[in-house]
Amino acid sequence: MKKLVALAVACTLLTGCLHTTPMPVQISQPGDEIMSCQSVISEMENMNNKVKESDSARSGQVATNSVLGVTGIFLLVPLFFIDTSDAHTVEGTAAKTRLQKLRQIYSDKGCAKTQPLALQSPQ
Repeated sequence: MKKLVALAVACTLLTGCLHTTPMPVQISQPGDEIMSCQSVISEMENMNNKVKESDSARSGQVATNSVLGVTGIFLLVPLFFIDTSDAHTVEGTAAKTRLQKLRQIYSDKGCAKTQPLALQSPQ
């Protein structure tokens, strides 16, 4: 009986560790208004990479959760390791919004006239 209680407590504690905390990027950042065109382009490239990383991480989370869910049908323990957070979605949305903000800054500064933008908008 003690082993069963210890196992239940351990599983409960482990489940608390599996929640991924979102760390979204700030949409407007200090210094945005004084960025040069090249700085804006560089930041836009960084945001594109963050969006791609977030989408990839979200796909990996879905795949992992699917495997754990199927395995959990036969064994109870894998169900405790499913990550139900939406951290990657929150981070991806914030990065996309930041990218839109940077595009607006790029346009407002008139950078398109001096340096054409070759970045594609992520879908």
